[in-house]
Amino acid sequence: MATLDEQSNNFLNSDVLNDEFFVELVESKLNLTRDQFKVRLVLISPATGKNENFLSVVYRAKINVEIFASNERKFVDVIIKAMLSNLPEIKEWSVFPREIFIYKNIIKSFENILKERANEEIVFGPKCLKIATEPYQIIVLDDLKAEGFQMLNRKVGVDLDQAKLVLSKLGKFHAAGALMIQKEDEISEHLDRGTYKHLFTTESSFYPLYVKCLAALKNVVKTLDGFQEISKKLSKLTPEDVMFAYFEPMNATKSNFKVINHGDDWINNIMFKINDNGITEDVRFLDYQISFIGSPVGDLIYFIYLSVNDEVKTKNFNDFIQCYHYELEKSLKILNYDGKIPTLDEIYEEFYEKRKYGLSVFLNIMFVCKYDGEDQLTMETFADPTILTEEIMTNYYQNKNYLNALKLWLKFFEEREFLDF
Repeated sequence: MATLDEQSNNFLNSDVLNDEFFVELVESKLNLTRDQFKVRLVLISPATGKNENFLSVVYRAKINVEIFASNERKFVDVIIKAMLSNLPEIKEWSVFPREIFIYKNIIKSFENILKERANEEIVFGPKCLKIATEPYQIIVLDDLKAEGFQMLNRKVGVDLDQAKLVLSKLGKFHAAGALMIQKEDEISEHLDRGTYKHLFTTESSFYPLYVKCLAALKNVVKTLDGFQEISKKLSKLTPEDVMFAYFEPMNATKSNFKVINHGDDWINNIMFKINDNGITEDVRFLDYQISFIGSPVGDLIYFIYLSVNDEVKTKNFNDFIQCYHYELEKSLKILNYDGKIPTLDEIYEEFYEKRKYGLSVFLNIMFVCKYDGEDQLTMETFADPTILTEEIMTNYYQNKNYLNALKLWLKFFEEREFLDF
């Protein structure tokens, strides 16, 4: 099987990224016909660093355009996402069709709902400019970096104000989704996480990863002073528990409240606009490849556990949930949502009900957030039992960044009874 670098080189050297490809992008972006301009130069560079993206490769393209009428030069900045993985599970996961569906049918609808019913101008993500499926699966988006947005350091995490800004916007995102679910039944078939439940079995190529991750975590926790009781509680957890926990968030809340979850809202899939005074003014969400319908706590767990600075998230956990719930409730009322709105207590209960999912996120994703090694981590890496041995996973979990987060969070989980299985 070709490596990610080889796949990337093959893609970049293919006939896909030809003159016609970029001319069509300029036509779409500048609303011009091709006889009104000429593409002079295209510069392509990686948009993300090593171990920053796992389901696709992402490139930044800067297109230098000459406008004939005004004799001026303009730059058109776009992001090109390509799905290159050959893993059968990834293809069956339908991540590319799902993201296309979100961009075509969901994001703009959310923005329109809030504009029409709440009189609020809001943008959730970049504009989709082009979609292609053959010979490569490609999505082309506006480059938010050209609009002043930036990614933040995944190893450090977002601060208190940035976290609240994300949670506030997520509340509006979820409110619009709850309304849309009520009105349009057909979206369920595109966003049902249960449709690929058959891929998560003990025969799956990813199952050995769960076995090794859990064994490695248990080994590391055993060595920590003052964690004996926590170690005993973790000993009850099985690889099957962790693997099947992936589907916990698809279950609605006790009041049957459901939203459209972003599904992958960790720090690398959120961009921040920070002004000259260091104040974060806005955020945008990226990468809707594993979006799904279910409990809003799916997104809350994923964002808070993985993306907020470790000290900040344990000290301000309750404030975060209250911030989110306030915006969710307010937005649902403004949008005239006629279903039952979950109470703040119900949201707290959801964290307990879906505690195995929270631990699985910490187990399988957090080490990537904190990873600072030189090894290239890809989905193929995770699926190859000969590469990710238990010994290697133990080393990952002993990474200083991860270990600091682990100690804080396991104590937090214990206090909340999230380790009582």
